[in-house]
Amino acid sequence: MLTETKAAAAKKTAPGKLYDTFFVSEYGKLESLRAARYNAQFSILLMNVDGMDKALRDDDAADFIKKISAPILEAVRPCDVVGMIDERQVAVILPETDYFGSLIAIRKLTKALAATLTYETPPKKAVLSQATFPKDGRGYGALISTAAQRMTDKKESLWEKHEFKNKLFWEIMGDLCGTSYKGFENTSFDLGGGQALTEAFIDQINELIIKEITMFPHRRGIAYFASKKLSALPAITTLGHIGTLSTKVFLVGQAEDSLRDIKNATPIFLEDPRLRETFFTLYLTEDFGYALICRENWGSTFSCFHSSDPYLVDGLINKFQTEYSLQEQL
Repeated sequence: MLTETKAAAAKKTAPGKLYDTFFVSEYGKLESLRAARYNAQFSILLMNVDGMDKALRDDDAADFIKKISAPILEAVRPCDVVGMIDERQVAVILPETDYFGSLIAIRKLTKALAATLTYETPPKKAVLSQATFPKDGRGYGALISTAAQRMTDKKESLWEKHEFKNKLFWEIMGDLCGTSYKGFENTSFDLGGGQALTEAFIDQINELIIKEITMFPHRRGIAYFASKKLSALPAITTLGHIGTLSTKVFLVGQAEDSLRDIKNATPIFLEDPRLRETFFTLYLTEDFGYALICRENWGSTFSCFHSSDPYLVDGLINKFQTEYSLQEQL
């Protein structure tokens, strides 16, 4: 039945071979029923094009839709469905795709569209959000609503507001530590000599994160701990005395022979002098994200920044993996 519905609606596509609103909606409803029946996951992506002064369905926008549809369709899988859901938004339905799979898809689509949109006059950018069945909604409409709310949240993120995707990893780190933030989601603070907080506060934060990881061993996630001396991280002892974890843990710093075989963690040895004065923790799960960044100053003091903005954390992880030629994974 699903195949027949798809074939019948195949002719009703938007310019550039994107499916129309009716087909995308019907497919989304059927995919929700299928996922519920087989206890499977699937995800929906929403895409806005910032900088458009007209609806994507306007006749004047037909050439633009054709231009962006090619990289979109090349970046998705044959089983994925792409189409318009309203006057200004494109949706992508990703069967058999969990939260982290949807983030990987967002990375691929963002990269695929970057060249096309950068050279538009005026320049435009694609902003994508996601929602995953069943955690974010048990029906197509609920998933679209969740993804729409996340689109709003993402546009308020530091990652989008400060155009961090156009900057280098260490440039972003410098901006975050060199700017004063006061808020619930993003906050700056100082620690070390003469400050209310000592350097031990960093270890306490990392211990809390490791405790969170070990309390929920089946929760998928990814965590990076970068330190001047990895063997001094309190997390190492804890990681070596617990069972298998679903969270991928990476230790980033200078090479130490004692750290070449650590249970539940993968060392990443980097001879980068910037890691001697700036260290960070990045932790992302499907429920939340956390970043702690500290830069050493004169007099054994540190300028620090921490954030619970998952879009910023995801962006920093992506930048770090890409710029150090690491495997892009989540």
